[in-house]
Order: sequence, then C-alpha cells, then structure tokens
Amino acid sequence: MIRVLSNVLNAAELQAVRELLPQVGFNDGRVTNPGSEVKHNLQAPQEDPANARIAQLVRDALFRNPDLRSYAQPRTMARTTVVRYEPGMDYGWHVDEALFPSQPPIRSDLSCTIFLNEPADYEGGALTMQLGAQELAYKLDPGCAILYPSTTIHRVTPVTRGVRIAAITWLHSWIADAGRRELMIQIDEARALAARGVASAEQKQRLQVLLESLRSNLFRMWSDT
Repeated sequence: MIRVLSNVLNAAELQAVRELLPQVGFNDGRVTNPGSEVKHNLQAPQEDPANARIAQLVRDALFRNPDLRSYAQPRTMARTTVVRYEPGMDYGWHVDEALFPSQPPIRSDLSCTIFLNEPADYEGGALTMQLGAQELAYKLDPGCAILYPSTTIHRVTPVTRGVRIAAITWLHSWIADAGRRELMIQIDEARALAARGVASAEQKQRLQVLLESLRSNLFRMWSDT
C-alpha cells in the first residue's frame, strides 16, 4: 500500500534542514549505481556533515511518527541520503535494490521519500508509480513523506524548472509480507476505534468493515486449499 505521511518534520526541523541544505556537497548520483542508464541526479555523500545532520533529523522524525510505525513495523532503516534534481535531470523507471550492503545487510521492504522543498520551487520532478495500469504522481509539501513497497516500479519525472530536493531511505520491516503488514494496520485501526469508543454510525460501520476484512483475509490465508 502507498501511504502519504503528513508533517513528518515539524517547523523547527524544517527550518534546520533549510539552513543545512546550502552546505551539502552533491556528487553524481550514479556513484552508488554506476551501471544505471536511467539515473540522472545528484546525491550527497554519506560522509558529508550537512547530509549526516539532515539524515539524523529525518530518521528521528520518521521513527517517532505513529503512522510510519504502524504502516511499516520498522526493524531497521537504511541511512538517509539527500538527493537533488536540477533542470534536465530525472530518474527513469526502476525498482529499488532488494538488499543494501550494510553490516548487517538491510532488506528493502519499504521505500520512503521525504520532500524537502516547496512543490512551487520546481516544475516536473513528480515521484510517479505504476499501480497496475495506472500511474500515480506525487509532489508533496516540505516535511511530508510517502511510503511505498520497494517492489513498486517508479520514477522521478524530468525537472524542467527549478530544483527538486528530497531525502530518501528504505526500511526493513519486522513483517516482510505486505499482506500481513496490512492486516496489522487494520488491527491497529480497529483497536484505536475500540479504545476511543464507537460513537457514530460512521465509526461503527468502519469497525465492522475492518473486522469483516480481517476475518475474510485471515480465512483466505489459513484455509486448506
């Protein structure tokens, strides 16, 4: 499932990021994927001090976000990297690597992009994903993030004006199977509804739908076929 996370970075963190971005030194993005013929962007070296500070701000913000904890069930997060797209740059259709060569290796179950500058600052540069026959495009406000399965075919469309800046990372989940993760999300939502008390007809209907979904999908998963 694709999830948009609003206001992951608070106002103070966004201000700190804005002050750090001019200090980041960018290299050719293909340094981490030299064989790629579709990657045309810039990215910060991991050892860059400004990038490291932004990475820590983003990491802390993501891990404290309750929606990310519920949706991702994160076990480990890869080191965050700031990326930059100038006019003419893009990242063509691709799927993210399955394993990152850290110690220990990190399996990419979920990919995450955190937008760092205003959508009005650039034209083009949409994060676009294939969902069946559909293409879904996202340009979010600074401080917002999008979380999506790392199996998703996606691209960043060419930037035609301005500069697009984002931070990217990947998460290794405690629950590798996306369907099982979705069941956990539904359980969390049902628990929250029950804890608050089902006060309205709409809430009662939502709780009923969640319970029916859980029963049907668990039966589908466990039934002897």
